[in-house]
Amino acid sequence: MIRTPLTRRTALGLGAATGSLALLSACSTSAGGEATGEGATLWYWPEGFADEIVEDIRTTFPDANFKQTIQGGDFKQKLQTTLQAGSGLPNLTGIKGEDIAHFAEVPDFFVDLNTLGAEEHKGDYVPWKWEQATTQDGRQLGIPIDIGPTALFYRFDIFEQHGLPSTPEDLAAAVREWESLFDLGKQLNAADPDTYIIRNLSAVFDIAWRQSGSAFIDQDGVFIGADEHIRKAWDLAIAAHDAGINAALESNTPDVAAAVAAGKLPVDFGASWHLADLIVDAPDTSGKWHVCEHPGDATNLGGSFLGIPAGSENHEQSFEIILRLLNAENLATEYTHSGNFPANTGAFGSPELSGEVEFLGGQVAAEVFSRAAEYVRPLYEDARDGIVNGPYYAELALVEASGKDPETAWKDAVSEAERLAEQNGVTVS
Repeated sequence: MIRTPLTRRTALGLGAATGSLALLSACSTSAGGEATGEGATLWYWPEGFADEIVEDIRTTFPDANFKQTIQGGDFKQKLQTTLQAGSGLPNLTGIKGEDIAHFAEVPDFFVDLNTLGAEEHKGDYVPWKWEQATTQDGRQLGIPIDIGPTALFYRFDIFEQHGLPSTPEDLAAAVREWESLFDLGKQLNAADPDTYIIRNLSAVFDIAWRQSGSAFIDQDGVFIGADEHIRKAWDLAIAAHDAGINAALESNTPDVAAAVAAGKLPVDFGASWHLADLIVDAPDTSGKWHVCEHPGDATNLGGSFLGIPAGSENHEQSFEIILRLLNAENLATEYTHSGNFPANTGAFGSPELSGEVEFLGGQVAAEVFSRAAEYVRPLYEDARDGIVNGPYYAELALVEASGKDPETAWKDAVSEAERLAEQNGVTVS
C-alpha cells in the first residue's frame, strides 16, 4: 500500500493479467534513476522509463553501459542550453511532443534518423505521430514513444441514476455531435444544479480546434487564428457556456479535485494518461468510471519522441537502443508503468493493453484509445502556436469568470493574437 502522497501521473499502473490498478511511487532512483559516469546516456523527464525496460536495454547492450538520467525542472530549456553549448550531451534524449515544433526549427542539433535507417521502421508506428517529428525537408528528428488520442471519461453510475446512456457503446453513439453531449449536460444539471459536464470553456475549445486539423499558424508561417476553424471552435465553447453546463473551474486545482471526487464533475476529456489524474483526484470513485469516444474525431494530447543529439558519440548504437526501447514489447510495458499509450502499433494487441482496468469498472480501456488513434487528423503545429493562442484561452476565462461579452472577447483575442504573431515574425494578412 502506498504511504507517500500521490501525484499526477505517478498513480497509474494498468494491470493486464489481474485487471487491477497498481499504485506506483515516483521515479525510481535505482535502475531507472539518476545516472553518473561514462556510457550511453538517455536524458528523460520524471517519470522515466520503467526499471524493467532500463534493465532490458542493459542486458541487450551489455557493452553500452546504458544509463537513464532524469532531468527535473524545465526539460526543454536544459536540453536546448546543452545542445547550444555542444558539451555534456546525452547520447539520446527524450523530446516532448509540445517541443518538437521548436526543435524542428533547429534540426542541425539532431541526427537525421533517416540516415540511420529510420524509414525502414516507419510502418511500425502511428503515421500521424511519426510525421510530427518529420521536418518539412524530410529529416526525421525522433522516433515516437507514445500518443495521446483523446476520449471521454465519465461516471456511469451517475448517468445510470438519471436514466442517461451509461454503457460505453450507448453513450458514444448518443454523443456523436457536440450538441448531443450538451443536451445530456442540461439534463444532468436540471436534475442536480451543482453537476456539470464541462470543466471549463478552454477544455471544449482545446479539443474543437484540434479536430479541424489546423492550428493557429499554417506551414507558410501565416497567422490563421481568425479563420473559420478557430471561430467555429470558439463558438462551440460559447455554446457550452450558454447552455449552463460549464463548471468554470481552473484545471489542476483543488476545486477540480473536489468536484470530481464529489461526482459534481462526472465527465472529462483526456488521453489515456488522464486516468492517473482521476485516480489522484477521486480514489474513492474507483470502479464507477467508464471511457468512450467523445463527440467528433479524437484529437491528440501529449506524446513524445526519442532523438539523438548531433554532437553526441556512437549514433549507430544509440539508434539501435532507441529501436529496442520503443519496440512493441517495451512500450506495452511502459503503458502499465505510466499510462502512456504506445505509438508502436504492434503493442495494440498485447496482453498489457488487453487488461481490464479496475478503476474503469473492469473496462478494457485500450480498445477505446486504439480505436480513437485511427481518427486523429495530422496537425501541423508551428513553434509559435503556443504564444499566439494564449489570448483565446485568456478571453474564454474572462467570459466564464466575469461575464465578458463573448463577441467582444473574440475580437480582443484575435487582436492580441495578431499583435503577438507579428511580434514573433508570423505573417498577418
